[in-house]
Amino acid sequence: MLSGSVAAAVNHLLRDAEWARARLQPFAGCTVRFEIPPLSAAFAVGADGCLLPAGSHAQTATVVRFTAVGLLRLFWLHDESARRDAQVEGDTAFASALIGVLGGLRWDTEEDLSRLVGDVAARRLAQAASGLLTWQSKAASNLAHALAEYWTEEQPLLVGREALRPFLQAVDMLRDDVERLEKRVDRMARSLKPPTGA
Repeated sequence: MLSGSVAAAVNHLLRDAEWARARLQPFAGCTVRFEIPPLSAAFAVGADGCLLPAGSHAQTATVVRFTAVGLLRLFWLHDESARRDAQVEGDTAFASALIGVLGGLRWDTEEDLSRLVGDVAARRLAQAASGLLTWQSKAASNLAHALAEYWTEEQPLLVGREALRPFLQAVDMLRDDVERLEKRVDRMARSLKPPTGA
């Protein structure tokens, strides 16, 4: 059931991405199982480059394991460094092509909305959503900045950069002094040691 729903969603995006289908077509007939504990979904690549649900007990040539956070970083935030978190067993070329295609797909929400509500309304809804996301991002950034300022200035739970600098300099001086003292003690110990064979 999960494989069918995911395949339908991915195929919806693949429909308008000819480059992605062309990249998957050489792997027609290959099967893959994605494991994102506790979930698992298996797919086969069709001759047209689309995904077909393969069922949970299907023989899979390739297994790709992701953590939920890694999956979100790669497919939602488009963070390419998350690819390194994937564990692949089997055909790595197939897995790399599939992950690359899935990571490169973009949902054209405005196009889908225009089919439901028309072009003008879809454009306005997309702009409103974009504005809301921008506002949320700025609000989160401002809140984080305000909390950091509060915790460093008003209620000092954190140390600011300027207050930390003298402490770090004092630690460096202390480290250098300790090193000099150790060398001095070593020299004194060697000078007090009786010569061997005397």
